[in-house]
Amino acid sequence: MQNIMDKIDFEDFSLAYLPPAQNDDIPLICIHGSWDDHRSWDGLAKGLTDRPLLRYDRRGHSQSSAPEGQGRLSEDVADVIALLDHLDIETAHVVGHSYGANVSIVLASRYPDRVRSLVLLEPPVFGLLTDENEALKREAGGLMKQAAALIEEGHIEEGAKLFIEQVAFGENAWHKVFDAEARATILANAHTWLDQFRDPDRLAVNVSALSGFPGQITLMTGDATLPAYTAVIQQISERLPNAVIRRIGGAGHGMHISHPEAVTDAVKSHLETA
Repeated sequence: MQNIMDKIDFEDFSLAYLPPAQNDDIPLICIHGSWDDHRSWDGLAKGLTDRPLLRYDRRGHSQSSAPEGQGRLSEDVADVIALLDHLDIETAHVVGHSYGANVSIVLASRYPDRVRSLVLLEPPVFGLLTDENEALKREAGGLMKQAAALIEEGHIEEGAKLFIEQVAFGENAWHKVFDAEARATILANAHTWLDQFRDPDRLAVNVSALSGFPGQITLMTGDATLPAYTAVIQQISERLPNAVIRRIGGAGHGMHISHPEAVTDAVKSHLETA
């Protein structure tokens, strides 16, 4: 069942969100990845009942609409600022998963005064994969092209399953990680992923722009994740040597879904010192 959400209505689209509880703590805004929506953070929300948690559906996902035309990653960044402004939130801790982590990186690099700290769950900055990791980069790119082609041809479930199991979450993840409701959400949001795939700016994420970011950064990864994400985390840590790496035992790319308690504990540890 979908939560009843508040909405911000813009001229040509609307943004749906669950407002944070009101207390004196700095809110934590959760930015979900591709295909899913705010419900992917349900496990974290259950474990952080004492923290104001702001969850929303990114434009074009589930209860949020999107304007016509090609979308841009920069628009996702602008949406976060609009949401914070709408709720009179001056600064927030930010946790982002996958593509949402890419949005978080650009957000913090462009608006460091609005971001108190960052938790990045396996951002797919595949542009960092060079030299010895070039094969992983080519493989990921080729598989995404296959998934896009299948969706364009109307084979939405086949394309989604290919992406989920071969690009993102691993073998058998379509049924092992996601329940029927989550799979339905993925299929409903497939064309937004396709639009995102066509965005020429989607992988143009400059991690080094965070080198001067004053807040704490935690990189979170699963020790059972796909090799491409492990390699990206290593590349990011080399560029941001002050970032803390937290590995979630037994988890893959969807660690906040499959291992919510461990992720919640890691987020709590981050917030205690951020």
